Amino acid sequence: MQLEVKINLILHATENENKVLESLENVFDIEQKNFQIEQVPGHFNNPILLISSKLKKKNAENFIKVFFSKMKKDDFEEVFENVEDYVTSSGLNLRISKQKLVSENLTMSKEDAIKINISTPVYVKNNTKKIYQELMKV
Repeated sequence: MQLEVKINLILHATENENKVLESLENVFDIEQKNFQIEQVPGHFNNPILLISSKLKKKNAENFIKVFFSKMKKDDFEEVFENVEDYVTSSGLNLRISKQKLVSENLTMSKEDAIKINISTPVYVKNNTKKIYQELMKV
């Protein structure tokens, strides 16, 4: 199965880069060297870090297993039951709380979030829900 996971987050000058990267490494077993970090000027020229990673094949599969196994039960059920609400043309789009991740807690969040995009080919649009629900059960 073709599988790709993209992880994107923004860190502001007041946030601890090492703490967030260590949390990502501890929770998802992604080595820090797998993240690309770009510094851009923010409002009032405060430094902002754009952090991203693209996982493929076995790394993506491992991430998905860990991600859905550690997700809060209520959040998992919400996404599983309403998966079509989270799927766009680019894949399954989820957002988890950056602050809660630091305490190794996976919680869905819309604000100050880590964006996770999971994509796999869907050749028949009517199969989208079934394909992503199967992926969540891995």
